[in-house]
Amino acid sequence: MMMLDSIKGKQYECIAFTYDVPHRKTYDTLSLLKAKGYKNVLVYAVSMHYKKKFKPIYEHRPQVVYEIYPDELAKNLGYQFCKGNGYEEFDGLKGNIILVCGAGIIPNNIVEGNMIINAHPGYIPYARGLDALKWAIVEDEPIGVTTHLLGNEIDAGEIISRIKIPIYDNDTFHSVAQRVYENEINMLVDALLHISDKHKYINAGDTVLHKRMPPEVEKELLLKFEEYKHMHAYKNV
Repeated sequence: MMMLDSIKGKQYECIAFTYDVPHRKTYDTLSLLKAKGYKNVLVYAVSMHYKKKFKPIYEHRPQVVYEIYPDELAKNLGYQFCKGNGYEEFDGLKGNIILVCGAGIIPNNIVEGNMIINAHPGYIPYARGLDALKWAIVEDEPIGVTTHLLGNEIDAGEIISRIKIPIYDNDTFHSVAQRVYENEINMLVDALLHISDKHKYINAGDTVLHKRMPPEVEKELLLKFEEYKHMHAYKNV
């Protein structure tokens, strides 16, 4: 396993921030990077400290089905791997392009010194924060995906790309959730091609930064989804 000091001064096509446990978004992102021909990638993993306070009623993110740790995954894909004790160790490494596959709170000096790309499963500036898809349905906001550079505002700022996810009359909540996730992975990798483009800046303004959807709201989610679909779905003909 590489130590962080050994990579200083090296240039990578991108660096993937992730956790040191099997992680579905990391698996899918790294696999797509490999499929698209990216060869010089560093996988930087830190310990996962986050734990959900309660189990959601409706899971809407793909679960881990491959018990492959990121060091093994990186090795098998031909990517370099480094286990870090925290992002403070990354201080002094500047000008890198970093994809957020999984991360805790990244210090401001690391954000300011690098181009850190996040894929948010929401149409910024709507449904910012956690459970973006669920809140978009409940609050009748656009369902979408946005890639953006991390900055001073959470789930806002310099936008690389954003799309609205189409809804069809034969959709279920979970089919839409899967479509959101697939676009999230594709757009995160695709953002590497557009990092130098002119980007639009979108302020958070007075939009809400959501926390996890509480059970008393989530229990009505499927009913709300049917209402949302009735209002917004493309009709299959």
